[in-house]
Amino acid sequence: MCSNVLLVAEQVPAVCDVLDAIERRNWARLQWLLHPDIHWTTAVEEQLHGAREVIARLSRDPPPAPPSYHETRDGLMYRWIDCPG
Repeated sequence: MCSNVLLVAEQVPAVCDVLDAIERRNWARLQWLLHPDIHWTTAVEEQLHGAREVIARLSRDPPPAPPSYHETRDGLMYRWIDCPG
């Protein structure tokens, strides 16, 4: 859960829900939280497009930290940029 993650107040609903689904490895829930055309940039600047590609990658990697930038559309996560690492 996001209780151990400090987030800007506006990030809490969208970012916390996504991080919680990833940490719990609840891919079905994550699918519902991501916009079908999501653009996700990993910490190593790999570009992922679409919910299926993002979930496939996240299912193999450790959970990410809160993003350096995010954007929602229609209540769904549309843009996620990981903190560079």
